[in-house]
Amino acid sequence: MFNLNDKKIIITGAAQGNGEAIARGLSALGATVILADLNQEKLDAVKADIEQQGKKVFAYSLNVADPANCLEFAQRVQLDVGDIDVLVNNAGILRRSNLESDSWSKDLEDTLNVNVKGSYYLVHAFVDSLKMTKGNIVNVASIQSFVAATTATSYAISKGAVAQMTKTLAAELAKYEIRVNAIAPGVIETPMTEYTRSNQHILESYLRHVPMNRTGQPQELIGPVAFLCSDAASYVTGCILPVDGGYLTV
Repeated sequence: MFNLNDKKIIITGAAQGNGEAIARGLSALGATVILADLNQEKLDAVKADIEQQGKKVFAYSLNVADPANCLEFAQRVQLDVGDIDVLVNNAGILRRSNLESDSWSKDLEDTLNVNVKGSYYLVHAFVDSLKMTKGNIVNVASIQSFVAATTATSYAISKGAVAQMTKTLAAELAKYEIRVNAIAPGVIETPMTEYTRSNQHILESYLRHVPMNRTGQPQELIGPVAFLCSDAASYVTGCILPVDGGYLTV
């Protein structure tokens, strides 16, 4: 039921952090993984390592914030791989600023372009392919889809939008038997969260809300994503699954 053999799965932001871990994990479960990222050097290294494990993998440079690039990427994947089964929208950025920061306008624009529009562009680019396979989409939301982040305002706004996009597309695409779900990670030990984890005061304040009293590891996202990708979740759509050590419960 959790077998991902013969599944063709795109993972964006796959050159490092959560995306890399998810890509490696889904590959180990039998999927053909299609990696996409702006960082070509790191992406090629991940691809080479997965190939050394005897797994089938493709890799493409992609700027998710560019709608034309997303369409070109979809065309290349169609030619090289065929119709896909799953799109994992993981690519994202975080700008540590708020409404009163000098950079607020650019930070908001850049964050929405990558985190929200980028995911939407890719859904649009691959929706016909997903119709053919009755596939599914897994977005990466956040605990900040639900709670405020006064030091990363644009990020929280964007992840709130990702959550609502997930639910709206789940309703819209159900007629094609396409499922749309998301995970909502807490603080996971990646380069993006280094600032939070290196500041003892901020980290202690965060952990007071985490019953498991620790941050997460990128590998701990693999199981939730694999579940949502798989036939085990065949009656699950519109779900935003927290992977947060219990943060949202207290």
